[in-house]
Amino acid sequence: MNVTGLNVIKTMGCMAAVTFFTLYNTWDRYDYDYHWILAFLTFISTIATPLFFVVAGIMDARAEQDLRWQLTKIRNVVIVFLFWMTVYYLWEPYQRGYLIQPWFVFSFVVIYSFHPLVAWLSLHRITFAALVLTLLLFSYGYDLLAVLYPDVSLFRLEPQYRIWTWLLFYLTGQLLCEPVIAEWLNRRNVTRAAAIALPFIYLFTWLYEQHFFFALFKADRNAFLLTGSQIYLLVVVLVVAASRVRFRRNVVFKETVLATISKTMTGVYILHYSVFDLITAWIPINSLATKLALLVVTFAASVLISQLILASSWLKKVITL
Repeated sequence: MNVTGLNVIKTMGCMAAVTFFTLYNTWDRYDYDYHWILAFLTFISTIATPLFFVVAGIMDARAEQDLRWQLTKIRNVVIVFLFWMTVYYLWEPYQRGYLIQPWFVFSFVVIYSFHPLVAWLSLHRITFAALVLTLLLFSYGYDLLAVLYPDVSLFRLEPQYRIWTWLLFYLTGQLLCEPVIAEWLNRRNVTRAAAIALPFIYLFTWLYEQHFFFALFKADRNAFLLTGSQIYLLVVVLVVAASRVRFRRNVVFKETVLATISKTMTGVYILHYSVFDLITAWIPINSLATKLALLVVTFAASVLISQLILASSWLKKVITL
């Protein structure tokens, strides 16, 4: 994956996170029936969290990994969590961002604690691929059984606490950087096929969710369910399609904008819900136009605030993993 492609998916992750949670937390409490645009935007943005873990895997695969790197990553996750939790409890108006929750911290602590194993797997391609496939089958099987047997206590674990799902996406990002696979992804016909297939996969996923998961879909008041293994193919194909993106016109300007936004990915994930909450405390959200405007303002403000924080060598530690 080239630098531009990586910046594209990081920027998409930022935008998807803001879109999903801005629309999902507005005044009408998850009711999208009064306009299809809201349902459409919410659906296409369900890639946000899975994409974040895939991107984390890709970026870590490119880093020089040793014991010091491993301990630094664990320390960064803990610092970010403790800082924002402290802000939350000491400053009443603050609302926690989506990422600053125990499941997120625990997921990355588990991932980085076992990172020597990941490093070993990177040297054994077939074993690595077999593990990812096993995790995918297990994750999908559990998610399917959780829907079919909602009353069985074994399958009641909340999606965000199914750590194996986030491990699956993270390891997938690492596997995509394996030299043989990366070389294959860099072929024009592969990325072109992925780009052509993408809208059809989105359509299939939409139909799959609404018809196969229809009972739960209606019971949850039209809340979207694709936050786990069901969205795996969609996320992977999206990453493949973006892996060799190149601009032909206004190259410097476009790449500068993408690079600027992509650097704020973690900051936007952490801050966007707080920005959203502060804005909605002053502006009533009661129309489609207001919702869409709120989405744009929340995204722009989150990026700007993240940029300002990143400019400080001390403050950037609280929005950097």
